[in-house]
Amino acid sequence: MSKEELYGWLGWLAVVLVLIASGWWTYQRWEVSQPVPFDHKKHVDFGIACDACHVGAKDEIRASVPNTPICALCHQPGQASPKTPKTLEGYIQEMKTIPWKKIYKAPQHVRFSHKRHVEMGKLDCKVCHGDIGKMERPVARQAVPLEMEGCMECHRRERVTTDCMACHK
Repeated sequence: MSKEELYGWLGWLAVVLVLIASGWWTYQRWEVSQPVPFDHKKHVDFGIACDACHVGAKDEIRASVPNTPICALCHQPGQASPKTPKTLEGYIQEMKTIPWKKIYKAPQHVRFSHKRHVEMGKLDCKVCHGDIGKMERPVARQAVPLEMEGCMECHRRERVTTDCMACHK
């Protein structure tokens, strides 16, 4: 191999490595800004279960993202306790929908059921969502990347089906 060919291959290798590194960095850094400064830890420490706000998390196919009527069950504008963030007060006063940005969403081609995983599989929320009960800031990115290999690893470990049609449409 000539020097020119070697330099050409090294150049291509450098380009590929830069692309891989930038893709990894972008993936690791992908975050969104949420409209309300939600503190999961404070709510968990207060004894509030996940499904009190995320309706359907245990017994339905999908878990809901909490919205104004659910927040208003405990929070009222001007009320001293529990302390209500100003941004949340605004949504409650106007009974406007909180525009939460979805972090966890199964792809269109995937069949996913919270009920099957939580009720039948006895999985704790932490398995897929990370230790969210210790988070003092709003969820801004996936704590655990929801990718097929992670799901397959769990399915193998727990000895549940790995048949494609069980999860894919």
